[in-house]
Amino acid sequence: MGGDLHPETARRLRGRALLMAASALVFGLVGCNQAATTASAPAATEKAAEAEEVEFPEFAAEPAELATLPVNDIVKSLRLNATAMSLGKTVYAANCAGCHGEELGGSREQHAPNLTDVDWLFSGDDLDSGGVIKLASDVEWTVLYGIRNEHKKSRGLEADMVAYLPEFRNEHDTAAYGNMRFLTDEEIDEVAEYVMQVSGQPVADPGKAGRGRVLFMDRANCFDCHGDDATGNPALGSTNLTRPELYLFGSDRATVIESIKQGRRGTMPAFEGKLRPEELKAVSVYAFSRALKEPNPLP
Repeated sequence: MGGDLHPETARRLRGRALLMAASALVFGLVGCNQAATTASAPAATEKAAEAEEVEFPEFAAEPAELATLPVNDIVKSLRLNATAMSLGKTVYAANCAGCHGEELGGSREQHAPNLTDVDWLFSGDDLDSGGVIKLASDVEWTVLYGIRNEHKKSRGLEADMVAYLPEFRNEHDTAAYGNMRFLTDEEIDEVAEYVMQVSGQPVADPGKAGRGRVLFMDRANCFDCHGDDATGNPALGSTNLTRPELYLFGSDRATVIESIKQGRRGTMPAFEGKLRPEELKAVSVYAFSRALKEPNPLP
């Protein structure tokens, strides 16, 4: 039975395809870690609304509907989530991709984490799990208030990597830790050698690494943030040192030494007031939905 489809049949098939695509956005989802760019996209809402005509309006919420709804409810709704994903992708491209990459994979050059993995930094808001399980609202908090910036609600204000050389210490850390030097250059080299060992990278001197471990667990006080096993503390936002791919500033020996000497204080801007309420909700849902919620299963 060759020939072209009847126009009405073709219209219905296109509509059905749109409905299936909307469903896939919800049932095919798989939900961050932290840095973003600058300018917002004031026309993002309009661009998303004008993207394409929808033949089943009951499955396509208006972007403005997102503004007052909790993001944890939006992700549960086929209709709301479909709109949030479409708008969120547009908002992300304009405001976040410059640091985190077009595919959310992160950037070592921008010191921005991969948003598609399961390595979530900072404690979440889920009561039953004590913040281990992350919610869309956790991403929204970070988008709203950022990380280590001037906003009083930003994450990580009390948990940066302090500089072990006092001349590189910021005002906050100088007030908290004083202006004394913590370690000698030789001791810093020993701690760095231990970090190389614990991260599975080549070690030049096992003896030096052994002495570095003693310092790590005692006078250098590294364990206080990174843990006895060096796997980090997600509640504080400290790096898992056993995973060099997670080092936002580089994992080679020279960079590790620089991190110890000069400290690190990665930041992300707050987008509160820079994006519309519906854009804030949408980009939070989009980022949450692109990241893994649980560790990958063992092979």
